[in-house]
Amino acid sequence: MFDKFIKPQSNISPELANFLKQEEKFFFGALKRSKNTPMEQREAWRKETVYERRLRVSREVFEMMGGVVAYGPLKDLRLSDDAWWGAPDKASMLLGLYERELLDVLVSEPLTKKPNFIDIGAADGYYGIGLVKSGFYKHSYCFEISEKGQKTIKKNADLNAVSERVHVFGAADETLAKKLSQDVIDNSVVLVDIEGGEFEVLNEEFLRTFQHAYILIEIHNWVDEFEEKYFKLLLMASRYFLIDAVQPAVRDLTQFTQLNDFTDDNRYLICSEGRPNVMRFLKLIPKVQ
Repeated sequence: MFDKFIKPQSNISPELANFLKQEEKFFFGALKRSKNTPMEQREAWRKETVYERRLRVSREVFEMMGGVVAYGPLKDLRLSDDAWWGAPDKASMLLGLYERELLDVLVSEPLTKKPNFIDIGAADGYYGIGLVKSGFYKHSYCFEISEKGQKTIKKNADLNAVSERVHVFGAADETLAKKLSQDVIDNSVVLVDIEGGEFEVLNEEFLRTFQHAYILIEIHNWVDEFEEKYFKLLLMASRYFLIDAVQPAVRDLTQFTQLNDFTDDNRYLICSEGRPNVMRFLKLIPKVQ
């Protein structure tokens, strides 16, 4: 980049030469993108909806990283290209940013002393596969109502060579506990993320059956009669568990130098999970270990 400006006889010190090389590397991506992006394309991008832009940025990050998580606890997890759920979140998953506050809890002790992970609302298997592949849990039990989602989990498990340790089931209905042995249940960490269905699944019988497990819940506050349902859930849960709120985590983008040529909007949009408000994650800690 600077060679054309340096005269052959220029007296450039080694320190300055090294700094010039550093700056060439820093600006390389941005200059390349600028040269290769016509104004018509830039104008088209400006007309995108937020959702469309999140999809486009996630696609670009996916291609750039080859679909492999490069940062965070689930590093080296391979994501398939045909996700049916959470396609706009692929970029944050690949960078280890997705639901970071929840992930930090899932990979911490004493939870990881339990050998089993039960994922209720497993989607594409990001947690159910990633936590097993990364060695935090020996087995996962993924409950997903969508048949396409079930097929995607199995495909992703094959892709990551953990099929024998990732067990896939259908909907998390009233028969959920009957599909697992009590020993598996007692020695499990459970994640519940079912878009408001938590108020039906987490009834008195469920909480009593799972009273020796750690349970993490994403609370969805847009369901009808939310206040009453949430109050009842907290009251029931308090009989068997200590209840704690998971605090939001900071997303640090400075470590991702491969994003230097992204616009500020696109770079920080990767941190967005498209939620209507700050979500509440609860951690239920068993009173009886």
